[in-house]
Amino acid sequence: MTSAPDRKVMAPDLFSALRGRNDVVTFLLVVAVVAGSFLGRYSFDLAGFTVRWEQVAPVVFVGWLVIQPGSRLDLVRTLRHPVVLTFLAFIVWNAVSTVLFSPSMGKSVAILGWLTIDLLLLAGLMSLGARAVWAENIGIRFVVPWAFAGFAMYLIANRTAGAMSWGTNLDSLYDVYVTRLSATEANIYAAILVFWTLLLVARKGTDRRWMIAAAVTVPLGLIASQTRTAVFCMVMGLAVYVGYELVRRRRNPTPLRAFTFGPVAVVVGVLVAYGAATVLPDIGTERPSPSRHETAPEVRTDTSRPAQDKLGDIDFTGGTVGFRMAVAREAAEDMRGVHLWFGNGTNTFGLRHEQPGSPGVSGHIIMLPVQILYDAGIVGLAILSAFGVVVWRHVPWRRRPIAAALIATFIAAATLTSMFWFSVVWIILASLLRPVSRDECETGGEAGQNVVEERPSALETTEIEERI
Repeated sequence: MTSAPDRKVMAPDLFSALRGRNDVVTFLLVVAVVAGSFLGRYSFDLAGFTVRWEQVAPVVFVGWLVIQPGSRLDLVRTLRHPVVLTFLAFIVWNAVSTVLFSPSMGKSVAILGWLTIDLLLLAGLMSLGARAVWAENIGIRFVVPWAFAGFAMYLIANRTAGAMSWGTNLDSLYDVYVTRLSATEANIYAAILVFWTLLLVARKGTDRRWMIAAAVTVPLGLIASQTRTAVFCMVMGLAVYVGYELVRRRRNPTPLRAFTFGPVAVVVGVLVAYGAATVLPDIGTERPSPSRHETAPEVRTDTSRPAQDKLGDIDFTGGTVGFRMAVAREAAEDMRGVHLWFGNGTNTFGLRHEQPGSPGVSGHIIMLPVQILYDAGIVGLAILSAFGVVVWRHVPWRRRPIAAALIATFIAAATLTSMFWFSVVWIILASLLRPVSRDECETGGEAGQNVVEERPSALETTEIEERI
């Protein structure tokens, strides 16, 4: 099965397509949307609801598209796109399940509203056609500073024993400060870094300067997050990307050395950093001098562990994995009979259960597949699976390798942390679905094969060559 015909259009770079006031405003709003996706921790209260700044930017962006006659027409057309309609069906089903079974409409409406904002963001970026590359261009430029800043804060927080801990959280189980920067938590920080790094490798993999910078800073950022899943996802995603691309290029006589440099450099950097962090005893950790504690030696309890143990502690029965399994068992108690098929209502687990081991704290499932099954049942999970199939069919053929890598990475990451609602997911999805640029056609390996010429649609009218 092949995707919709690849369209060869000229995509704009960061600034070259800004030919009028409307384009300038649109571009600045895209910048705000992408920047906002890195600010998930910041929010404010409005009418009893917690509103995140990363939710505000997409609403303003779509509002701007609505008030402009030309962009409004493109947006309306995009709302009829199969990808958008399938995701809308998923939201509608969640609403139905919520009305039927939710014990608190307020908790459910908050997530339903967030999903609706995600839908509008996806449709808005897709309606830009070739100009959707703006979001991708901006996002990949955050990778190196995002990783470097994360590692810097990790070092500062641990070297000062938390005296300066902005952008970090204390993991009390392992007695180490982990980086989150402006993201909600360390897992989300690491997932954002992994997703954008994969896109960076796909776009800049042959540029040695970009790849060397990424190979040095990205592993440091992953170490700073102390997230084992992110390390695994980074290596796995690059392996999927390279494997798929090699199969796609099997008839291409062009040497593959330039193509493989970027992925190999990043993988080597990640493995070296991971090995160093799990072997070296004192990386980033402040140790007291002997003279200060000659008469009062440090006493460490059995549950307190040195910082390096978190990345090296691969335990499938206890720790984080054991906690998530306990949550899944509690969720399974409510998934019987009609609730197994139709769900229990969106975001309702915390209304029925406390967090295991934390009396008085509302529970949250964290694991996306279990959460979707709990909230919307088998029907909701089936609709979301259909959404994934529809997305895959509409990803241009030349972008399939990186799409496969991102999808595999998202599934693996979402199994241990739920970031389905965060705007970075929908920004990257829109980037995968954007029209194929001329540069991609010229450097796609098999440029002369499987190419379908098609006149650009109304959503793809920008005719400016991509210069990255």
